[in-house]
Amino acid sequence: MNQETALEKAFAIVAIGGNAKGEAYEALAAAEEGRFDEADKALAQAEQDLVDAHNIQTEFIQRSAAGEDIPLAMIFVHAQDHLMCALEAQSLIGHLVAQAKRIDALERRVEALEGHDRG
Repeated sequence: MNQETALEKAFAIVAIGGNAKGEAYEALAAAEEGRFDEADKALAQAEQDLVDAHNIQTEFIQRSAAGEDIPLAMIFVHAQDHLMCALEAQSLIGHLVAQAKRIDALERRVEALEGHDRG
């Protein structure tokens, strides 16, 4: 892999990871407002973005393990850091969305038991 290709792929990891992180935070915002279908859709898109970025990362690892000289630059280290932050955000936000759904369901049950309408 030449330097130019390695840099292009590293920048792709940064861009895709950033997109995934943004989608995850959009999911959280939607869930906080009770828009769970939108939250699920945004989380699914974040997951797909992370799979795409992970596939690029795996290519680097496989080529290196096969003995190919992979030119690494600071941008690759940044890409790895960016991807790990996006993975962590997506994981945590997935749990937060699930909790928001549980809270919403519990609030609806309480309101139904108390005879109140949501408003």
